[in-house]
Amino acid sequence: MRIGLRLEEHACHGVMLAGRTVVAAAAVLDAGSLTEAAEQALFRLGQIKAATVSEIVVDVGRVLTSRRLSSVAVIRVSPRPPADAFHTSRLPRIVEGAATRILHVRGGHDIRARELAPLDLASFKKNVATVVEGHRNVAITALGATSTDEHEARIADAILAHDSSVRISISHDFFANAFRDRDFTTTLNSALMETGEFLAITLEQLCRRHYPGAEVSFVKNDGGRARIRQLAGTPVHALHPEPASQLLGLALLATEPDCEVIMADDKAMTVGATRGGIPASSSLIRAGYEASLATNAAAVENYTANHPIHPLAPTVVADLRKDRGEPLPFGLNATFSTHEDAALIGCAAAPWTAWIDRLENVDNKEDLQQVQRLAEEDAKSIVIQSGGSPALTRIMESNAYALPYGNPGIVRVRVQAADESDHGNGVQPPHQQQRVAT
Repeated sequence: MRIGLRLEEHACHGVMLAGRTVVAAAAVLDAGSLTEAAEQALFRLGQIKAATVSEIVVDVGRVLTSRRLSSVAVIRVSPRPPADAFHTSRLPRIVEGAATRILHVRGGHDIRARELAPLDLASFKKNVATVVEGHRNVAITALGATSTDEHEARIADAILAHDSSVRISISHDFFANAFRDRDFTTTLNSALMETGEFLAITLEQLCRRHYPGAEVSFVKNDGGRARIRQLAGTPVHALHPEPASQLLGLALLATEPDCEVIMADDKAMTVGATRGGIPASSSLIRAGYEASLATNAAAVENYTANHPIHPLAPTVVADLRKDRGEPLPFGLNATFSTHEDAALIGCAAAPWTAWIDRLENVDNKEDLQQVQRLAEEDAKSIVIQSGGSPALTRIMESNAYALPYGNPGIVRVRVQAADESDHGNGVQPPHQQQRVAT
């Protein structure tokens, strides 16, 4: 059996899946604390007799967005600092206040990993104590970090040599062509690391106390999951997971692993797609003209009358409205209606997933095939090391893109792997479920 939990500061919702059946659900509201809410939800779900739970998947997205961001020292590496305030990379308002110290260090690379300027590590080491004073969280963004992490790693090593307790986030871990997108993502990730570390420790201890043999993980914004300990290092991937989880849950309820899903609730109509039961993803979460968040998240957008039809994939229209007295907009007919918490079901059913997103140099078709094959092997290896089945780990997406602006021989390789051992059979529709309410 598998348990899915959605955690909030003073509330927790949980669901237990046995194969294709929802066997129990629990809701704890107005608890004294986050820990108390999760404790009560797990206790109520544990009342199911003969329940052998092997997996617990936790959605911590709402907790991460509600907590105050920690202070961050931001280090930017480039050949020279901005010429004036107009050209200074400004962080979005959501994280601007958390960047309480910003430092420029000379260095950086071009897109081919060629050094644009030697790293001024000697000057940095002289000032490292001042830079990290009063900060446990440091974000490092270097020009050209999409091609190499050399300068970021050397600065990180210098900081850790001075103080090994500092949490460090580097932009090489988050792929985006734009410097400001990587700068924003790295800074936000660093500002969330304290909360991520607290949640990782608390949830692992709590879940193992109730279910000692269960594997504890967190759901990501691509609809997959990762080991709970990774939440301490990359909490940004746990932000806004509900759109992906809802897509996955509705595809399971509809028993359609490859489909387009149109979702109609009381607030809006949105649309997304699944491939092999996994939500189709975009590499950025965009926020208008602000910097984008460089994380592979489910591609969900507003549904309009001009939405293109995909003739090769079935379309599922899910009516999630509480009041269904009026017909659906745009003349749509519901494939099925449900009051089930599809996002929570999707959370419980989330498979192990991993992404490889990097730049490679190629000279010919054989080189391209080789780097793509190596990326696929790396992605599958990460899934298997997380706990996925070697026999059932599959490549869900494998693409190579030529880069624009006159960079011949450089391609971006983007690969997703997922484990299908506990995935793809579908959850029984509500009228067929044997349900135990708790």
